[in-house]
Amino acid sequence: MQLAQLQVSGDLAGLLRDFLESEGDVHCELYTQLQGFSPSSRISFGQWWALLDRLQQRFSPRHIGLELGQRVRPAHLGMLGYLTLASDTVAEALLEFQRYQGLLHDGDRASIEVLDERMILSWSANYGPSTSLSDEVLVGGLLRFVRLMTGRADLLPLAVDFTFAEPKDTQAYVANFGAPVRFAQRCTALQFPTAYLDLPVTNSDPGLKLLLERQAQAALSVLPHSEGFMQGLRSALLRAMQSGRANSAHIAATLNMSERTLFRRLSEQGLSFKVILAQTRTQLAQEYLRDKRLTLSEIALLLGYSEQSAFNRAFKRETGLSPRRYQQQEVARF
Repeated sequence: MQLAQLQVSGDLAGLLRDFLESEGDVHCELYTQLQGFSPSSRISFGQWWALLDRLQQRFSPRHIGLELGQRVRPAHLGMLGYLTLASDTVAEALLEFQRYQGLLHDGDRASIEVLDERMILSWSANYGPSTSLSDEVLVGGLLRFVRLMTGRADLLPLAVDFTFAEPKDTQAYVANFGAPVRFAQRCTALQFPTAYLDLPVTNSDPGLKLLLERQAQAALSVLPHSEGFMQGLRSALLRAMQSGRANSAHIAATLNMSERTLFRRLSEQGLSFKVILAQTRTQLAQEYLRDKRLTLSEIALLLGYSEQSAFNRAFKRETGLSPRRYQQQEVARF
């Protein structure tokens, strides 16, 4: 499938709406169209590119892609923004971004590579080329987000690479990123000093705290909480699901014990790891399904499933209902 047919999150439409509102340009057809996209919706890359083109035409000759990148906020990244803000360091946040970027867009995934004193975040073009405007928003927005999460507006990349041809005005790019910018490269990439990876994430969001509290409450109803071991297990399970490593080997290593010891400690309380994981996922799924902001694919990723179909099967096995049917019943109750 070509990139134009794949999809991006409807949260990105909010970035364009906010831009038009800041410019006082809310009585145009473009703004009306953008109002039709909700955060829970998905729009095709083709639609996204067309929206960016229309915005550029309205504000020619300004560099709209670069300007939009500078205006990205966590809300424009939806659940992905919240998850990265839950991290302790930039390194952890970038790993969360790498894992959960499917919440933001389909297609090519970012890869992270560390070479000597630089970290390289890059995107391939296996699904075909993107547009210059879209890539400018992606790279500029990621840089902006790193600055926001650390509270460090002075952070500068080492270099920026784009796959599109060199434009006439290259100085606008250098001024925007504060670093050398190369064009017609094999892949889109952003390079940081590795020292940035250890920087703490200092800015959070009230919505994120609420989400994490709901996670914790859901887990509390599954596990007994009479001792430190169970408290550690709950915390490890929640973290492991977010990182996609909710298996007994990883959990045991997190708790500094062998798998055999983990299984023995659980058996002493009449519990099994497999049952606990299934019950915890089900409880969390029920919480998430009551949140209208989350799509089924987003919930599947949050619970550590590789794909939505696996989540659908597991949830129905535990509850007797498909996730969508459960969601419909919850809506009908209220």
